Amino acid sequence: MVRVISQETYDQVVQENVQDFDMTIEEAIEDAIKQFDAQDVDLSNVIKDLAITNVTSNIDRCIRTLKECVKNSDFKEAPSSLNELKDILDADIAQRVYAGKNGAYTVLLDVINSCKDEPELLIIALKTMTSLVNGNPDLLDQSGIKLQKSLLDDNQNDAQKLQLILKWIKECCIKHEMNRQNIFKAEILENLKSILTQQNVNDSVVKEACAVMRALTLDDDIRLEYGKAHEHAATIATETLKILTQLLSTFQSDKVIVGEIMLTAASLIVRNEFCQEFEDAGGLQFILDVFTNYPEEEKLNWQALKLIKSLAGNDDVKAHIVTSGIAPLIIYAISRLKSSEYIVTAGLACISALTLKSPSNAGVFYDCGAVTIIIDTIKSHPKSSGVIQQASWAIRNMSVRNKNESREFVAYGIEELLHNALKTHVHLESDIKAALRDLGLKVEFKERWTGKGKPVTND
Repeated sequence: MVRVISQETYDQVVQENVQDFDMTIEEAIEDAIKQFDAQDVDLSNVIKDLAITNVTSNIDRCIRTLKECVKNSDFKEAPSSLNELKDILDADIAQRVYAGKNGAYTVLLDVINSCKDEPELLIIALKTMTSLVNGNPDLLDQSGIKLQKSLLDDNQNDAQKLQLILKWIKECCIKHEMNRQNIFKAEILENLKSILTQQNVNDSVVKEACAVMRALTLDDDIRLEYGKAHEHAATIATETLKILTQLLSTFQSDKVIVGEIMLTAASLIVRNEFCQEFEDAGGLQFILDVFTNYPEEEKLNWQALKLIKSLAGNDDVKAHIVTSGIAPLIIYAISRLKSSEYIVTAGLACISALTLKSPSNAGVFYDCGAVTIIIDTIKSHPKSSGVIQQASWAIRNMSVRNKNESREFVAYGIEELLHNALKTHVHLESDIKAALRDLGLKVEFKERWTGKGKPVTND
């Protein structure tokens, strides 16, 4: 568990260094940082040079000015204060934490509520609020969620405001499970559906709406053991998967939006029927088009590979993916972009998923030259745990029911490569050894538990 301290604790140590050890301010700060680093304390939320800067006084001044603006209903000075505060908040998480503790969130809510009918001021206030909650989502409360919902309801046809509102919502969802659940309960999904089904919907709005949907399906809050990522994904998929597939057709020439939609679909397809629904809507053709039309676009190819991996959860769809001719395109993408660890990992994950319990699919990948590609990726990324793990799984699934074809791996020297990987990636021992076993190669497994030779009795 990462240890953290408050700004006050850090400042006290600095002050003690100055008073007790006659250090200069600079020396006291340097020594304090060394002390806390030695204790594995995370100082990312602390302003380290507070004693020699006036950053907090600037934050306090901006907050005071904004409070006066709200109190007097006079917002002449608000734009300059908001812009200055935003610049400070964008610089460091520590400034955002300090500002949050000293009333910035509340006053920004008041400003946004007060200037709903003043577009220019509202836009600046929304940008500042998004900066404040970036990496600092604990600030969001029910009044903030109510305001988010109200703004979405009132600005359905204003693309610029919608983008900013959606960005604020997205930042509040990252690494905060309760925010996700409370935002979901506020029925913001209905707003997202309404936005995506608008005639001539703005591409940037589609992008931000997709980002919010993905954020609602995250499971990244280590403070809670269980979340509702799966439930959120299933509900959103039920309501929006057809809409997203239709948008693929609408924006088929816009590679950025196509990529965003594919990545969003990949995060939503968590049940068997969703895979079939996406295929029935013609989704496989769009994936084929991506590989064919944008062969050099690394991010877009990665997004397409992520989607294929999700679709392979349905056995019928998995078979159709291979028979549609996507298998050689996967191999080609890995080969062409093999310097990218992300592409290689995603591509190997596709091979693993598509060949799982499917010797016929495995046979297609053997015919496509997957063996040499898998071996090349291991050689190119020997230190990548993700690549080695996915390669091991792909080798297992291609070999376990295709013993004759699997000799090709052995002929190309896979045994030595896997044994070398075993020395580097000890935590992947079970995966690597399983691959060696299914290739029919000699491997020594550790016996995890043995009995003591005593008969079992029934007392």
